[in-house]
Amino acid sequence: MRPTWVEINLNSLKHNYLQVKKLVGNDVGVISIVKADAYGHGAVEVSRELENLGSDYLGVATLEEGIELRESGIKSPIIILGANYGHQYKEIDHFNLIPSIFDLNTAKEFNSKSKQNDKILKCHIKLDTGMTRLGIREDELNRFLEEFSFMKNLEIEGVFTHLASAYLQPEEYTFMQRDLFSTLVSEIRRFNIDYKYLHCANSAAIQRYPELHLDLVRPGIMLYGSGPRFNKEIIIIKPVMKLKTHILQIKDVPLNTSISYGGTYITKKRSKIATLPVGYADGYMRKLSNKGKVLINASLVPIIGSVCMDLTIIDISDLDEVNVGDEVILFGDERIDVDDVANWADTISYEVLSVVGKRVPRKYIT
Repeated sequence: MRPTWVEINLNSLKHNYLQVKKLVGNDVGVISIVKADAYGHGAVEVSRELENLGSDYLGVATLEEGIELRESGIKSPIIILGANYGHQYKEIDHFNLIPSIFDLNTAKEFNSKSKQNDKILKCHIKLDTGMTRLGIREDELNRFLEEFSFMKNLEIEGVFTHLASAYLQPEEYTFMQRDLFSTLVSEIRRFNIDYKYLHCANSAAIQRYPELHLDLVRPGIMLYGSGPRFNKEIIIIKPVMKLKTHILQIKDVPLNTSISYGGTYITKKRSKIATLPVGYADGYMRKLSNKGKVLINASLVPIIGSVCMDLTIIDISDLDEVNVGDEVILFGDERIDVDDVANWADTISYEVLSVVGKRVPRKYIT
């Protein structure tokens, strides 16, 4: 195997899940978000661990993600929180998945096919309170409810919305969404349409807004030990993924040597450089070119030149003892966490984690 891999610490995942439960208490259920291959951590393995920990639901973004979990033996209830299409009814029913419905046409199609099969399909209704992405808007809700009230083959298990700015200050936009969600839910009650659960709290809201825990919460990035941190004196989350590689080659180069594609870095002195077998095809972003750093023997050293598809070059001139084969940590350590990498790449930790490619093997440790 090529010496580039990620370590997934399932003990840290367990710790983070229990931190969520500590915040929300036993009366609030958890929809653990495992979409996007569990943010790059491996959806099947992560879901097995979360299932063993007692997560009430697992949340995915697509039908295919739900099918993968079912075919791998996952038994927990699975909600498809992203796009759902009426023509997917057969697979949704066969694999016992729970779709979210965000428009009238999809509701009609699901109801019609459920009726043809003499079944009741559980679903969650998504309301758009300000994310302006998927969901039924305030001006659409009355018409939706009028027609939905005649759909006897759909059962609303939950009603939810998604908070757009729960991680930001000021708080007014989140409060606006909270109030609008309450108003829209009251409208659903006015139509005598039953539901079991309300949910809206993502990782940031779980930490910041206890009043928004409602019946279920939806932790995502905080399960994986990253994202915005609040109430640090109350909750401590641990990184779950550590990306590692080994030094492939070391060479001494003279002053004014061009490094990597395009010569975006020219050595300013005689330098010792090392090449690492990792690149943007592994998800190690090209934006880290001439910006990022890596950790060797507890020392941070800079990336120089353009990150290539399969290789990355670093400057080890200031290190005393470095050899081919030495371990290099790209992120996931106290000295270099995923948020550092995200800052260097001008992005967010969600992206850094979720783009780590399939050709990078995952090693699960406990």
